[in-house]
Amino acid sequence: MIRHVVACACVFGCVSSLSLTAHASEPGPSYTLTPPSPPVASSRTYPRVGGHLGFALPIFTLAKNSTIIGGDFVNIGLTPGITVTLDDHWSVDFEFVAYIPLKDLPQGVGIVVDPGVLYNFGDFTAGLRVATKVTEATNIGLIPIFVLPLKNLLSGPFTPFVEADVPIFFQDNRQPGGPGVASIGLQFQAGVAF
Repeated sequence: MIRHVVACACVFGCVSSLSLTAHASEPGPSYTLTPPSPPVASSRTYPRVGGHLGFALPIFTLAKNSTIIGGDFVNIGLTPGITVTLDDHWSVDFEFVAYIPLKDLPQGVGIVVDPGVLYNFGDFTAGLRVATKVTEATNIGLIPIFVLPLKNLLSGPFTPFVEADVPIFFQDNRQPGGPGVASIGLQFQAGVAF
């Protein structure tokens, strides 16, 4: 008896996964078995390679000698980057920033290399970059970032964005045995991602 119940359950389970189609043109009910449709493949494939291009505007730096935009400096940074999207949420971003001084022009161009990991929450993205200022003394930095995509401004493959960065840097002070120098700042960034 138990074997019959199990066999009926197996047959019922197999038949229920198939759809039955009646043919009206034939006399009497006649049915054909149609296999279930194959699963639809996702239109997104990973990893995907994209990028971004924009500009950065440092606002202030808090340190032993704090500075603020306008009174102490005016710098504009060009921010190209290559983004590898790993899935719907995680990305790795390789960014390079070239800061061009517009005040106190004897300064040279400053270069920052700051790869990072980003997490897409849907309406915004947050992440953490590890940075170094190539043109300065030995240093290392961490840069928490907050990115707000402006998806409704453009159609097509480009998405405008605004971003707030909080660069935190630690560097030596070029004096043997002297204490290191720490700084924290704020900068805004805007551009397009693709």
